[in-house]
Amino acid sequence: MKKGFKLISAFLVSFMIMMSSIMPAFADETDTSTTGDLLDKIQERGELIVGTSPDFPPNEFIDSTKTGQAQYVGSDIELAKYIAKKMGVKLTIKAASFDTVLANLQTEEIDLAITGLAYTPARAQQMEMSIGYNMKEDTGGQAVIIAKKDADKYKKLTDLTGLKVAAQQGSIQQQYTEDQIPDAKLQSISSIDDGVALLKNGTVQAVACSEGTADEYIEKNSELAKLDELFNIDQDYAGNRVGAPLGEKRLMKEVNKILKEVNKKGLYEEWYKAAKKQSSEQFTLTATGFFGTCVQIVQYCWPQLLKGLGITLGLAAITVIFGTIIGGLFALVKLSKNKIVQAIAGVYVELIRGTPLLLQLWLFINIFSYLTNGNMPMIVSVIIALVINSSAYVAEIIRSGIQSVDKGQREAAKSLGMSNVHMMTKIIIPQAIKNILPALGNEFVMMIKETSLASTFYIGELMTVNSVIKSATYKSIEPLVIVGLIYFIVTYSLSKLIKYMEGKLSVSD
Repeated sequence: MKKGFKLISAFLVSFMIMMSSIMPAFADETDTSTTGDLLDKIQERGELIVGTSPDFPPNEFIDSTKTGQAQYVGSDIELAKYIAKKMGVKLTIKAASFDTVLANLQTEEIDLAITGLAYTPARAQQMEMSIGYNMKEDTGGQAVIIAKKDADKYKKLTDLTGLKVAAQQGSIQQQYTEDQIPDAKLQSISSIDDGVALLKNGTVQAVACSEGTADEYIEKNSELAKLDELFNIDQDYAGNRVGAPLGEKRLMKEVNKILKEVNKKGLYEEWYKAAKKQSSEQFTLTATGFFGTCVQIVQYCWPQLLKGLGITLGLAAITVIFGTIIGGLFALVKLSKNKIVQAIAGVYVELIRGTPLLLQLWLFINIFSYLTNGNMPMIVSVIIALVINSSAYVAEIIRSGIQSVDKGQREAAKSLGMSNVHMMTKIIIPQAIKNILPALGNEFVMMIKETSLASTFYIGELMTVNSVIKSATYKSIEPLVIVGLIYFIVTYSLSKLIKYMEGKLSVSD
């Protein structure tokens, strides 16, 4: 037992030393004095990693009938393919939320951001930005979505004076809203889907987005309409841009060279029109009522929903299994008589329990990306972060379970001459398991819900599937209700199973 405590202590000390050496270097990653050799790295590895947020049809979205890299489609994806082809390398798409894509660019987890990115002065200080593409008015206009019932009331931008308008955080639409709608009460959103949901429930009166995206939503939602007046586009901000890590001017020079060719040949307009047709043809919802729409979505998307449920349950199971193993070690450490080791374990547990899981996901994913030079799969990073989070809670569950065993049991074991190891394995732990199992079951139920935070990184669990369905159907509430019901059915069933187990275990009391 003492040797085990020493090994764990050594591991913890080594881990803390490693972290202290990593963080300064990790912080230096955001330093603007980059070497500008990313283009050479891309050529050496033969791969271009492009980040995109596939919830912005027809620029980028997910084809629910495909899997892997083939599922990412849209005009921006075609542009990414063209850039990779011209560079003579293969393309890898890394999907994430819009904010995550921008963060990944700064930490150089991706080489380029191609995600309907618009130019803003603030954004230009954080990254290298290309020349504009998607410059034509019929593909690059900026519009405002309103409720159809308000179409007679709101026709011009000034009609929205003083009203709540939703716009994607840090987008050009946000800047246009602030500049061209007097006294607008800006509501920041992470995706257009969220904005449309807020519009439908009356939280906001309008949603600012690109004209093409507005047309797609209106085509699929009869209760929506478009403001007659479009935003006045500042030519300095016109078109979409490709983003690269700050300081990578050689890479951006190469991208600009390719974009000039794209603009000259009118290739993007061709890709855009094809993507718009593909988006509208994914599948058409014919049902009009809320219940009928939900049923039809399930009929179309049940394979994706089942796959998402499988990934969710798998993530939760792996997290609890490995979290229990690691948590058990830390529980034993906390029960040791070595004050230093006990204090280190206590700091670990309290630090993990005292910070949000989403923050930990971001932190560990970035650290693991740095350690592996961006080669660790996102799902592996997410699993490790979830295991570390779960282990802190499980450590307390196991510690309290062990301490719940009557002290007389320990005294009896000692009087029989049993060693500490035999006492724990033969007497204490078997009795503690009865108290621990229900709590571990509850931890499993909790982790099923906590995995929803991983949807920020598009790893395929249920909330990622929700985003995919929203992008395909242009419906916001119905997919949420369907996914919510799946979560409820699973967690309710597991809760009942846990209560049944508790009843069985209490028979011997």
